Amino acid sequence: MITRRQFLALIPGFVVASTGSIFVSLNPKKYLSFNRKRSLPFLLGWYDNINNIDVPIKVSSRGIDLLMPYVEKESEIKIQAFLDASKKTRIKILLEIPRTLIKSENISGVKDFIRTYKNHPSVYAWYLYDEPEMEQPTPLSPNLLKQVYTAIKEEDKSKPVALVFSKIDKIEPYSDAMDILMWDRYPCTQDVAEFQWVSYYRETLYKVMSLADIKNKKFLNVLQAYGNNQFNRRLPTKAEFRYMFYLSVLVGSDGLLFWTHYRSSYSWNESVLYPTIQEFRDYIPAIITGEDSKNLVQVSHSNIEVKLFSIPNTTNFVMIVVNHNETQINFTLKLAINIIKFVGRESDNIKKTRYAKKDTGNSQIKSIC
Repeated sequence: MITRRQFLALIPGFVVASTGSIFVSLNPKKYLSFNRKRSLPFLLGWYDNINNIDVPIKVSSRGIDLLMPYVEKESEIKIQAFLDASKKTRIKILLEIPRTLIKSENISGVKDFIRTYKNHPSVYAWYLYDEPEMEQPTPLSPNLLKQVYTAIKEEDKSKPVALVFSKIDKIEPYSDAMDILMWDRYPCTQDVAEFQWVSYYRETLYKVMSLADIKNKKFLNVLQAYGNNQFNRRLPTKAEFRYMFYLSVLVGSDGLLFWTHYRSSYSWNESVLYPTIQEFRDYIPAIITGEDSKNLVQVSHSNIEVKLFSIPNTTNFVMIVVNHNETQINFTLKLAINIIKFVGRESDNIKKTRYAKKDTGNSQIKSIC
């Protein structure tokens, strides 16, 4: 039997087996994505605040390589100080453009902002707006953001522009105002039990990922990393966080951000978030290479998703397996390759995987569950 917790323990690879039945079960209405090609760098990062100047140093050794600090109305001195602090690390910055400039339609002010910081080595991309479809009393105009996007590109053609959304049915009108599509959904609330949110989250993530694919946008998923009854949220359990993390990798995300560092829990970060990041980083080269289309995996259960990735310059593989069930299940994987060894974590209640061909001793498959 495989419990969700055991299944998502850590994986050096992932599998989307029985692709047909899996996607049929999603019953997508408009968008669908299968095996998406990614490009480096695969980014892992925190949201934070521009005033927290010590954060780049604190998180740079924990596998974090991107920060999105809220700027609001802070002075150029504080922005410069945060960027300079990041320069001392390998961390890059997704730099937010002050929202007042955009809401006031101050295009010349936006251009001045871009000119001021575009040559700083820490700036990776521009964060155009935070949930424009949720702006009150009325959503921010897609035409306005397209105008601002054009102004940004006139000053800096080299860096991508990002927008983050909560409501996926409102994203498409903004497609011409971004290069990076981001989505934030925080499903772990005080009144929802562990994994009771999985079905909706899974279906919605596939839809937004498919939209990014169709519109040729990079996609960064924003995962819940806060709780303790803030905004009626609870911290995700370790199993829930791993599910969101690896499902995001499975569907084709180009990176993950976590909301948000100044609301996070030190003990939760140390026991859940950072260990997950650390285990995953070793397998990024395989993930970037993409699913091994020559060695497809079959799985006996339609609610199990699996993908197999080749580790570059080796004969080894990484397999990622995600269990969408809320209960323990028995299942069988069949790998259409001349397999060698299966290297993975096993416990007494996990059945050994049966393979389509005999063990030949030439390769290894490492599995993180």
